[in-house]
Amino acid sequence: MVSAVMKEGRRPPADPTASADIADEAELVRRCRAGDKPAFDHFYRHFRRLVAANLFRVLGERSELDDLVQEVFVIAFRGMERFRGDARLSTWLYRICVNVALGRLRARARKPMSYVSDPHAQEGGGREPVDSPESPERVLERRDDVALVYRALDMLSPKKRVVLVLHEIEGMDIKEIAEIVRAPLVTVRTRLHYARKEFFRIVSASGGGSTK
Repeated sequence: MVSAVMKEGRRPPADPTASADIADEAELVRRCRAGDKPAFDHFYRHFRRLVAANLFRVLGERSELDDLVQEVFVIAFRGMERFRGDARLSTWLYRICVNVALGRLRARARKPMSYVSDPHAQEGGGREPVDSPESPERVLERRDDVALVYRALDMLSPKKRVVLVLHEIEGMDIKEIAEIVRAPLVTVRTRLHYARKEFFRIVSASGGGSTK
């Protein structure tokens, strides 16, 4: 069974009533630009969970999550005038999340990290035999390996870490990631390829890819 921590990390499924609730995105943006406070409140309430989940999946810690979520929305509100509507609001917000997360990763690069199992992960989740190294998502399904995954991710460069998390954990395809990180498709593919190789090597060296 997929653990609670993985469910939290995934983007929520499309809500069939969302269009009626949000109305038109262009209209929501127009109202926000006009300084309409209810529109700002609606924007925040609707997207806060998505922003928090994305930041948590990339960073793997909750200690500064509230502050970082606020930072994302401050940037979004201040930059609303520059939103051209050529991408969905969620994609635009993901891009801001990635930039904020990259800044945080670079800031903490030389700081020692402590790792704990996620308190929201479910108990259990036995190991099953595998013929190849496990994906980050597969490893994350086991509570005992949450700390291992983030130790491995911390050994990747920030840019590799971001594409790996977006692809393997958030479930995004290459084209979507390229749009978010504003990089050519071939760059994202190459970055993801090497990120996977490094991740598997680190996890294998730590015993995380073996079976018992």
